[in-house]
Order: sequence, then structure tokens, then C-alpha cells
Amino acid sequence: MQWDPKERDDWVADAQRWIQQIHGVLQCKIDLDSEGEIAGVHVVAGMERNARHIVRDVESLLKARLDIDVYYKKIGVVQVVENDSAAPDAAPAGPSDSGADPSSLQAGGASSTVTFHPEEESLDDLGLDDLGLDDFSLAGFGLGDRDLDDLETEVAAARASSASLGAEAEPRTVAPPIPAVLVSEEENLRFICSGVGVMASDSLVRAEVRLRVGELQMRGVAEGSNHEGSAIRLVAQATCKTLLQMLDEPLTLHLREVRKQNLGGQDLVVCAIELVEGRRSETLFGCCGLRHNEQQAVVFAVLDALNRRLSLFSLKESQASG
Repeated sequence: MQWDPKERDDWVADAQRWIQQIHGVLQCKIDLDSEGEIAGVHVVAGMERNARHIVRDVESLLKARLDIDVYYKKIGVVQVVENDSAAPDAAPAGPSDSGADPSSLQAGGASSTVTFHPEEESLDDLGLDDLGLDDFSLAGFGLGDRDLDDLETEVAAARASSASLGAEAEPRTVAPPIPAVLVSEEENLRFICSGVGVMASDSLVRAEVRLRVGELQMRGVAEGSNHEGSAIRLVAQATCKTLLQMLDEPLTLHLREVRKQNLGGQDLVVCAIELVEGRRSETLFGCCGLRHNEQQAVVFAVLDALNRRLSLFSLKESQASG
């Protein structure tokens, strides 16, 4: 069945209106591709909320109301500083009251007027030659030497009158400039492994993982019975515990599976982790080649699965964990 593009895309206006009702959102524009799928969601928001929270709200709203899954990187948020104090009103100068050039230009949407004034030329700099009058042209109008003297006298009088008018004229009032709009775009930080270790006894295995993001550092520990495959599973669990300690939001990370696998002649560590936020859950996947230490590869596989998603959440205040 071939959908009419206009009928197919009727939901876009409703979705844009719903997104604009999210706290902190000022404007929204949704772009669709040729197949009618969302190509991008462009959001303009204020500074009172974290941009990551707005992205998650937009993502959740589209899923709840329209059952549309949107990859979070398709949602762009630009935060602007709004000018609360309006610039004082300034009446545009017109030819009738201030002698300004009629080519005054007022910028659309701005509260101030921008007027372009031509460069003024003083009559002191004008002579008869500048007026296009010479002996030949004066003779053509029937003016003799006496008439030429009278004309020079009139020009001198006009110069004096112009000078007196210039001295009495009041300076034009220029409206103050409108403050520039500041744009803030927050950089997404990534979690980095700064250390991993495993201690084993006859019956127990203890895994410890250290992570950092920016200036924040945390350590997580996981212990369990010593059996085949327990070491890499406990390292993955310790990584998940460390991530949860670094986040300032109520989440649950459940390790569904982690194992070593050969793919294309290369040994890999692959993992599946379930992220639960309230009533919503999703399974994320990650992998890392076994080119280096096996325990490090497990940590990198977990971070590969979670780094992009967790970068949308708020972190705890920077502190060191011993």
C-alpha cells in the first residue's frame, strides 16, 4: 500500500507540539527522510535543565505516544540564554524630524533601529566648479561678471547658514546594541578504565575495577565462587557496579551474559547487559578483541555496550575513591 506523504506525515505537527510542552523546550522541528522515518529532531531549549535529560524526555515521549524508537544521536539540543530585559524602545529617525536619510533600515524581529547615514559633505568644500558652474555655462544663462559676484556672495551666505544650523542641531540618539545570544552545548564524557585486577583462591574469586570520567574516579568489587568462566563474569559485574556508583540517577544494570567467542578468526569478548530505568528496560551489546589482557578486554566490552547510553545521565560530584 502506497501512503500519501501528506497523510503519512500528519503526526509530525502533533509530535512537535507535544515536544514543545516538555519542561525547558522552546522550539522543536522534526525532519523526515524519503521513507517517512525520523531523520532528525532539532530542539531549542533554555538553560534550566541538563541537555541529556531533555534528550531522554524527547525519546520517551515519542516512544510512549507514537510507539516510535528514535536513536538518541538523532536528537539535537541547543541551549540558549534568553534575554529577560528588553532593550529600550527607540523611535526610528525619519526625514521629517531629524533629517536622516530615508533609507533607514530596521532589523526584523529586533527592538532597535539601525539607520545608515550617508557621509555628509560640508558646503565649505564646495566651490563653483563643484556646482558645475563655469564661465561657459554662466554665459549660456546670460550671466555677466556682476552676476557671478552676486552668485559667489549667495554661496558664502549659504555656507554661513549651514554652519549655524550644524552647531544648533542636536546629536542623534543611537539605541543600545542587543546583547548577543549565548549558545551552550555540553560535551558528552566517556568512561575510561584506569585499572583492573583479579585475585583467586581455591574457592573464591575477587575482581576489582577502577573507572574514571573527567575528574570523577570510582572503584567496584565483585566476589564469587571459583569455577570455569567465573573470572570474566565477576570482572563484568564489578564494572557494572562501578558505573552505578558514578551515576547520580536510579538505574539498574543486569549482566545477562559475557563470554569469549571466536569470530572471523579473531578471539573476542562479547557481552549483553540489560539497562533498567523505572519501567523501561533495554538490552545493550558490546565487544572487544582479545589483543591485550583478558580482564581489560572484559571491561572494554562492557564500556562499549554502555558508554554512549550512560553519557546521557548525570554524574555524581567529582571525588576520589580509594
